[in-house]
Amino acid sequence: MAFLSFNLNLFLMKILLSMLLLGVVLNAAAQKTQRDSIETTARSTPGRTLFVNAGLQYMSDLTYAGRKDASSVPLLLPSATLISKQGLFLSAIGYFDLNGSASGTEGLSVTPGYVFSFDAQKHFGGAVSATKYFITSKSPIILSSFNATVDGQLYYNPGFAKVTLAGSYRFDKNNASDVINDIELTKDIQLVKLNAKSNEGLKIAPDVVLYAGTQSFYQTYYTSSQVQRAVQSPTSANPINLLFPKQSSQTIVTQTVTEQKQQEVKQYKLLALSGSLPLTYTIKTLQLSFTPYLIKPFNQVNYTNNTTMNGTYFLFTVGGNITF
Repeated sequence: MAFLSFNLNLFLMKILLSMLLLGVVLNAAAQKTQRDSIETTARSTPGRTLFVNAGLQYMSDLTYAGRKDASSVPLLLPSATLISKQGLFLSAIGYFDLNGSASGTEGLSVTPGYVFSFDAQKHFGGAVSATKYFITSKSPIILSSFNATVDGQLYYNPGFAKVTLAGSYRFDKNNASDVINDIELTKDIQLVKLNAKSNEGLKIAPDVVLYAGTQSFYQTYYTSSQVQRAVQSPTSANPINLLFPKQSSQTIVTQTVTEQKQQEVKQYKLLALSGSLPLTYTIKTLQLSFTPYLIKPFNQVNYTNNTTMNGTYFLFTVGGNITF
């Protein structure tokens, strides 16, 4: 059986994020949870060639490569994935922000892809995918600047730990593009095993990811989403509204997006270091997960003179998924 793993933006994480995020945006924790559930189902139903995975995840703050929205809007991320035993998959993720009375649907993303392994023991493998985003331009989430991405990853898993190298080429809505790379180290630790012949039980998987790349997507997000929202719906807590009171969107953009900053976002730099501790409970084809994250961003382009931009921040995800 092909090694069934997913690279969606995170998710998002990568989303997982979002399940991004589920990256950004399934994010890395959601990808791993989904993959393990599918593998468990595949082993218990060897005659099956097609599987469906459905999931729902809450994310306290959607991020991408260490970049996040200043308003820290939490998200609810439903997902559905169709997977063939040969490794082909098609996934869709919805993005619903939970911002009190301003809550609403932000859009969705669709990802076709293929996962593979080079050896029967599945020590070497990878995945390729492409994602199209349908998210409103003025959405508060960081993915609102994305148009589409092309993603690939290779992994090596000798058994004691897993190393993954990944790359993404991203097109944003202003026709700018970015290259994002990451290297990930993770270790699965089975805390409680319910069945000696399956992955059922409680598992923890310490994970560290280092991100590097360009960040034009953040400038597009700043000009098309954050500035527009600050001008149209000003609040005293918004740093843009405090720095540029009662000014038009174009005036703010002109004053803050200087030629120096335009060149800076195109430079390939270290972007962030992320550490997480996914906790997963699996029973039959159902998985429940909780993942806390600590993220340290680097080299953020500062548009609002916010001296805390590169400070470490915390977020978490909680959710579940089931495979049919």
